[in-house]
Amino acid sequence: MSKRKRRQHDDPEIETATSKLSPNWLLVTGQPGSGKTTLVLRVLENLQNNPPPNLHIQGFYTEEVLAGKTRIGFDVRTIPSSSRSVLSRKSGLPKNSPKTGSYSVAVDKFEALALPTLIPRTEDGKKCLIIIDEIGRMELHSNAFKSSIESLLKNHTEVIVFGAVTAPIYGHRVPFCDMVTEDDRVVVRRIKKNTRDEVREDMEARLRELLK
Repeated sequence: MSKRKRRQHDDPEIETATSKLSPNWLLVTGQPGSGKTTLVLRVLENLQNNPPPNLHIQGFYTEEVLAGKTRIGFDVRTIPSSSRSVLSRKSGLPKNSPKTGSYSVAVDKFEALALPTLIPRTEDGKKCLIIIDEIGRMELHSNAFKSSIESLLKNHTEVIVFGAVTAPIYGHRVPFCDMVTEDDRVVVRRIKKNTRDEVREDMEARLRELLK
C-alpha cells in the first residue's frame, strides 16, 4: 500500500515517491544560492567522465551572466551541444517581457533553444537521461515549457530525468512545481550549502542504479 507523498515544506531533507510506480525523476531543491546548478553540473560531469553503457544524455542548464562581479542575467546552455542563448537580463529586453524579480525573461529565446532538448531521443536501444536545470520561476513563464514537462511525466515513463526544481520562497509556493514534486514518479532532495556534497553523492548513486 502506498504512502502519501509529502509536500516540499513538510520534510526539510528528503521526499520519496512511494507508489507502485518506479521513481525515475530525481530532483534537488533549495533556496537561491544553495548550489542546485553546481550539484547538477557536478553529477553530469561525473556521468560524462565515467558513463554507464548505452546512455544518451540531453537537456539544458542555466548559468549566471556577469558584468565584472555583478550578475546581470542568466543564459541557457544545451546538453550535449553547449549551444547558448539568453534566458533573462536585468536590462535590454523588451519592456513587455515577463519578469521574475528584477529580471526580464526572454521566453521566445528560451523556448527556441531549450524545448527541443526535452524531446527524448530513445532510438538505438540507449537509455535517455534528460537534465533539467531548472523547473524554475523564470522558465515557467513559458507555457510550452510547462507542456513539455507534463508530457515527460505522463508519456515518457522510460526516460530518466535529473535536475532541479524551485523551492518556496518566504512561503510563496509555485503550484506547477508542487504538481511535479507530488507526482509518484518523482523523488526530491532538499539541499543547503552544508549538505550539498552529501545530497550529490546520494543522487549520483541513485542515478547510476537507474541507469544500469
